[in-house]
This record gives sequence, structure tokens and C-alpha cells, in this order.
Amino acid sequence: MANYQGNNGQVKIKSGADTLTAVADVRSWSVTVTREVVENTAMGDDFRKYLKGTGSFTGSMDIVYNDSETAVVATSMNPDTDAAVTVEFYGDAADGTKFVGTVIVNSFAVTASYDGLMTASVSFTGTGAPTVAGWVY
Repeated sequence: MANYQGNNGQVKIKSGADTLTAVADVRSWSVTVTREVVENTAMGDDFRKYLKGTGSFTGSMDIVYNDSETAVVATSMNPDTDAAVTVEFYGDAADGTKFVGTVIVNSFAVTASYDGLMTASVSFTGTGAPTVAGWVY
């Protein structure tokens, strides 16, 4: 079983008919997939019972703010973008292991401090089912 180092990760993003483009200067990313449960316990049951409900996913990434970012990425990360955005999160860009989904950008927050780099945090909410390629749970 392979282990992955975060420094080999990558994020690619596109909006509409744009070309899938790597986001420059990604510091970190995360994706969370969740599934609701629906209770179906009835009178006489000694323990609660549940059925599988609807799934969803959310994600975020932190980047070093780079004003030379490509127009494709800058447009895709704008929360005012009307089109859903395709995003690919790579655990290791070299081996193709990735998480792919269509998302809506919730927020884009820029932070600056006197003793550090200017950074931006982007958060997403998935729309539809994600695709996972090459990952073992």
C-alpha cells in the first residue's frame, strides 16, 4: 500500500467550457463526503434502526494568493460565477489518484499579515455525486 505526501498534491479547476487548469500555489486541500441517515425504528424494536439517506460533499483549499493566476482559475473561484465548477483534487499528481466533482464556490477569503504571505481560502459545496479514482478507503 502506498503512502502519500501532501507536497505531491494538486488541484485543477474549470468553469463551464474552460480548460481544466492547475491552481498555482496550493498549500492544502480537503474534501469531506457525508451520508445522511433516516431512522426507521418501529414500536417493539429494542434498538434504533436506520436506512441510508442522501449523500453530499464539501471541500476547501488554501492557496498562496497569486495575482498572476490564470483567468480560468480566477473566474472559477469567484463565488459570483453562475456556472457550476469542475474541480479535481489529486493526492499525488504523478499517479492520477484523484477526487472529482462539480461544485459551487461558497466563499473566497483573502488573508494578509505583516509577517507572512498573503493567502486565500476557498470553500466548495458539491452538486451531484463525486467520482473517486484510484483511492482505497
